[in-house]
Amino acid sequence: MGGAHFIWYTTASLNALLQSAYEQVNRYRNPGFRAIFVLLLIVSGFGCNKDDDEPQPEPPPVADSLVTQSRTATYLNSLGGWPDFYVNAYPEATAEDVAVDDDKFASTYELDTDNWYASLSLQGFEFNIPENATIKNIIVKVRRFKKGSPAIGDNFLTLMQRYNCDLGICVYGVHWTDQDSYSGKVYPDNETEYIFSQPGSGYNGGYFHNESYLWTPAIINKTFFGVRIDVSPPVGAGKVKIYYDQVTVTVEYLVPR
Repeated sequence: MGGAHFIWYTTASLNALLQSAYEQVNRYRNPGFRAIFVLLLIVSGFGCNKDDDEPQPEPPPVADSLVTQSRTATYLNSLGGWPDFYVNAYPEATAEDVAVDDDKFASTYELDTDNWYASLSLQGFEFNIPENATIKNIIVKVRRFKKGSPAIGDNFLTLMQRYNCDLGICVYGVHWTDQDSYSGKVYPDNETEYIFSQPGSGYNGGYFHNESYLWTPAIINKTFFGVRIDVSPPVGAGKVKIYYDQVTVTVEYLVPR
């Protein structure tokens, strides 16, 4: 068979050949040996980089890809027969009212110290996160304010797997509660945006910040996943209403390449 063939040498074997050729040149002063010696020197320029005696470095690992999805709710106090079982303090509000920052508000009826219970349930965010993804962060952005003389604020704000706790795990992950200090706990008189962020897993979940939690794509992709915000009783005389302009949930996750 015709054609050129290249033979790769290890550094150790090539050095041995060079040493032998050098000894033959010095011993016999033979021009033929000198030619072989020169040829070996030329070959050594090609073969010495293929060193079988030294392990080749491993290629660097390929980094996972960070992906972000942001969504707004498609259900406001209306999923799964919600109005049939719970007092709806947002009787005229719809999910469209909190989908865009457009001065179109979801609001409560008037609250006071005798009639103060108000719970906001936002669900149906329609995430489609891959099953093999790792959740890194979940960020809730809320634009809200109140009108009226009494002070009023959160009893708790949290994410949830579902609203009805009789059916299984409901509120889940990090809670912001009336026992904590944080920006936006007491509602302002002017519309303001607040950000509530939590990692994909931790040990500070629950009302008392002592429960472990782990967010997965399977939980977040479900229609019943969402945001729940319950108020504390107003402080002071008079009536007050709560207004929400826009609420968004953003999920940051890693996908293996």
